[in-house]
Amino acid sequence: MAQILSNAEENTLVQWISRFTITGFPATSMLVKEMADEIRLRRIQVASSRIPTSTEIPPIGHKWIYRFQKRHPELKICYSHQLESNRTKETTPENIQTWFDTFCIRLIERKYELDDIYNIDETGFGVGSTQSIRIIIDSTQKSNWKVTAGKQEWITAFECVNAVGKALSSMIIFKAQNTNSVWIPKDTPQSWQFSTSTNGWTSNSHGLEWLKRVFEPESKKVSDDRPRLLIMDGHSSHITSSFIAFYIEKEIDLLILPPHCSYLLQSLDITVYGLMKRYHALEVDRYSRAGVKRIQRAEWVELFQNIRKKALNSSNIKANWRGAGLVPFALRKVLDSLPFNSSQQPSTPQMRMSNQDLDLSILRSSPPDGTELRQANQTFNKALADNDSLASLTRRYTKRMTRLVESQNAEIALLRKQLADAQEVIETRKKRTKGKRVKLQGQFVFSSEEVLKMVCKAEEKPKEKKPRGRPRKRPIEELEEETEEEEPESSSSDLELELDECVARRTRSHREN
Repeated sequence: MAQILSNAEENTLVQWISRFTITGFPATSMLVKEMADEIRLRRIQVASSRIPTSTEIPPIGHKWIYRFQKRHPELKICYSHQLESNRTKETTPENIQTWFDTFCIRLIERKYELDDIYNIDETGFGVGSTQSIRIIIDSTQKSNWKVTAGKQEWITAFECVNAVGKALSSMIIFKAQNTNSVWIPKDTPQSWQFSTSTNGWTSNSHGLEWLKRVFEPESKKVSDDRPRLLIMDGHSSHITSSFIAFYIEKEIDLLILPPHCSYLLQSLDITVYGLMKRYHALEVDRYSRAGVKRIQRAEWVELFQNIRKKALNSSNIKANWRGAGLVPFALRKVLDSLPFNSSQQPSTPQMRMSNQDLDLSILRSSPPDGTELRQANQTFNKALADNDSLASLTRRYTKRMTRLVESQNAEIALLRKQLADAQEVIETRKKRTKGKRVKLQGQFVFSSEEVLKMVCKAEEKPKEKKPRGRPRKRPIEELEEETEEEEPESSSSDLELELDECVARRTRSHREN
């Protein structure tokens, strides 16, 4: 099968993909195919300046992306991972370097044993929720969906591990007013702690209770009188006056991670929690296949024990500490794993030059009418090969210049597509004008048509403008002048009306007396 894009055009597309990867907006397979189509439509037309429409050229097939990736092994197709913009801003080499310097100073000054270096973090589980995973289905069936029970509630779990691969007891927080003994199976480890909150999340009180009931007694048995170091993120439940006072009282050293950097430096976030979420989704699927529509809390505790044994083992915990660059110490490994390293600028990479890349473009010549760019390349290459009088240096220079023209043409096509997409978003936002807020009353469900009518009706009513500031008092002189000017204009009918009103008032007062 003939290659749809030339080598120079594909190299330009690879450079565009690289730029988007560095900036944190990786291209999807669909977007890459759109850009490839855009390059084809925007090719230089030698005899005509008209740009063909998408209907005149057959679309790129769905298997083209795999052939394209095979021709460029530096590209790979994978699942994307979401990363908040705050994390990209805070995870700078300077912040990482400063924190590692502090960690090293603590190690040198206090001389901690690996058994006495801990990391604590909490994670949440949506009971009944699952994840998208690779599945095998019957190809004759059209459906590939998966039935789930749906999210029922949120449960939070506290976990703490040390640098030698051991975990302390868990603390689980349910969404409820009070803890019920029915939720705790008989085979649950006796050292586990259970609590409740209004939303299933942690609070300041939970952090302090975990410190008193779990960390202090269990870590004290291991360390005896040796110093202990606890690494944690800056969650509000960790940084309270009572929390810090207890640390000082028990001589526990505290080291706070930089903001928005826990996904790189917190050992539990490296591997363990990801595995726990994955195993949790598999267990939820198992319950769903068995016809269980709602997972009871006692069942969830048993489920959690199973996934904890698989994910929170010694080898995974040690791998987490290695991944965080703490044990053993590996600052360079963390710096190299930054999502957008400061040394990597989203600039255009240098185009690789190869002997096979001889599909040349054209320099303002006039081949036969209707000849497209790649056909013109073949004509130009043949003429160049038949001309023996040209020096080798001239040939190489001509090839490089024509290749550059073709590459720049593809680059311009990509930029035009990006600009058109951005312009479309801007125009859409302009249409979303700020309208009048209308309070919907009278019924429970509203259609779009009904809402639009209410808004139009409310906008038709003119809004009364209130005068700003204090009302101005009119001068007495002006009132007197106006009264004097109005007196001559009063007619006899007005005087009679005033007389009648005076008589009526006196009559009413007489009746009341």
